[in-house]
Amino acid sequence: MKAAVTLFLLLSLFGLNFSVYRIHYIVKETMTWNDAQKYCREHYDDLSTINKEEAEMLSIYTDSVYRLNWVGLYRSSNNPEKWIWSGGEREPIDNWDSEQPNDDSENCGGLKLSNSKLHNIPCSETLSFYCMEVFGPVLVHQNKTWDEALDYCRKKYTDLASLSSEAIMEEVINDTITSQTAYVWTGLRFMAGHWFWVSGDDLQYKAWSAEGEIQCPAANLRCGALDREEMVWKPTDCEERHTFLCLKKP
Repeated sequence: MKAAVTLFLLLSLFGLNFSVYRIHYIVKETMTWNDAQKYCREHYDDLSTINKEEAEMLSIYTDSVYRLNWVGLYRSSNNPEKWIWSGGEREPIDNWDSEQPNDDSENCGGLKLSNSKLHNIPCSETLSFYCMEVFGPVLVHQNKTWDEALDYCRKKYTDLASLSSEAIMEEVINDTITSQTAYVWTGLRFMAGHWFWVSGDDLQYKAWSAEGEIQCPAANLRCGALDREEMVWKPTDCEERHTFLCLKKP
């Protein structure tokens, strides 16, 4: 059902000691955009986010029988003039074909292989599509308790993500725009009298809310979540159900 496209794009992340990159796959089965998104989130990470260079590479390495393929681009329901990526990435959308987007009823995006350009298409069309795997922080679109999120991340990825620098915080805040919950679980935990990242990362950088780093939180407030609106960390009830950030390493 799937064939890997031999594209490995390495992007340095603010000069940190690790990199984020995406691997794209072409899925030959045809689906609507919404079904393709669901498929990608179940089997990979999400529908593909692509820049100009990736669009060109995908066009080269994808069998020419596929004239148009879904990517993770769709029109915002809150702002019809704005197009966003399924995974919430900030990748610029500057690769539209001439006179595109051209129809207010065509709310999903696809890649035209003949010229490596983006087209808006009715979401109900059935097309083959690109899924991606992202290495680095990954937003998981499921609502789980903190312990369930930790278990999920360690089974499916590497660990719950650490927000151990300002650069990672900035990147993650923008990437969590598609979260359906106001809070997003991180790998921050209070135990044995102190807060720590479960991945073992250093806690020198801190982004606590105005209340500060609570030294003795209530027994039910010992898991750390990212408040997407205030862009800070908050002690949160571990039994609440939120989306969460996993760290994915090669």
